[in-house]
Amino acid sequence: MKNKFTYILCVIIVVLFMMDKNIYREKVIYHNEMLKAKKNTLKLYEEIYCEKLRRGIFIDEEIDLKKTGMIGEEFTGITTTLGDLESKKISTNPNFSSYFVKVLKKKGLKKGDLVAVNMSSSFPGMNISLISALDILELRAIIVNSIGSSMYGANNEEFTFLEMAYFLKEKGMIKNFINAYSLGGDSDLGKNFDDEIKRKIEKRIEKLDIKKFYNEDYKENLKERIEFFNDFGEIKFFFNIGGNLLHEQLEKYYTKKKIPVISMLNIKQKAAIQGIVEGKEELNLYYEKRTNIYHYIIIFSFLIGMIIIYILKKKRRN
Repeated sequence: MKNKFTYILCVIIVVLFMMDKNIYREKVIYHNEMLKAKKNTLKLYEEIYCEKLRRGIFIDEEIDLKKTGMIGEEFTGITTTLGDLESKKISTNPNFSSYFVKVLKKKGLKKGDLVAVNMSSSFPGMNISLISALDILELRAIIVNSIGSSMYGANNEEFTFLEMAYFLKEKGMIKNFINAYSLGGDSDLGKNFDDEIKRKIEKRIEKLDIKKFYNEDYKENLKERIEFFNDFGEIKFFFNIGGNLLHEQLEKYYTKKKIPVISMLNIKQKAAIQGIVEGKEELNLYYEKRTNIYHYIIIFSFLIGMIIIYILKKKRRN
């Protein structure tokens, strides 16, 4: 009985070893598009970084080590909530742009398909990554941005995320732009913002001729947002980046409609799951495990052969 168990165990070990060797990694089929999006994101980061310097906006390079221009200040007049600095740093990883390409391609989206986006200004790097991915795939995006940001996001009072995006659009560097905005913060109306700063920002944005959402009734605000998105046509995907007043209800609405939804919150966890970890993303994000069916046929033929040999030996003993 002991010999029999040892024999079976050896066979199992050999088979498992062969199966493990049979698995190999191969570039995902949209590898090139992913790399294009990543490269484009880095270019956009550099442009914003240089523009911030030109405008005399302070960048703490002890925090923004890679000079992305995507990490803001600790606290300003449009800071909404506390923010985790480590999450802000992770969110500037341009491989998020590749991840967005991968997600959209896996869901079968094609050139010209419509994507609804609800984004706060708390993760400007990730916002840029998504816009870059949408542009590379030539998708149409309907983007609503809330101006307020948590700590270390796009919370500079003189250069909000909406204004960053407008700057890139004017330079012809992005195709998808912000279609509408709200102030964000308390009640989505910026009630916790410094009043003077809020007035200055609103005055600057008025010149850009972008729709503004400003409704004190929560349900009406949500209804207006959904109607706005749906007026553009058939939504094929819904993205949320950061947390604002309406994001949970918007996610629930589109989930009920059986439209794919991705919410980019809990950034550290998302990055770890998707393999967006410094120095390791190349293997986990851009490659996927493949198996060769013919190798499996050989492996299982070997297994069957071993079983037959065992049975024949047993019969001879009897």
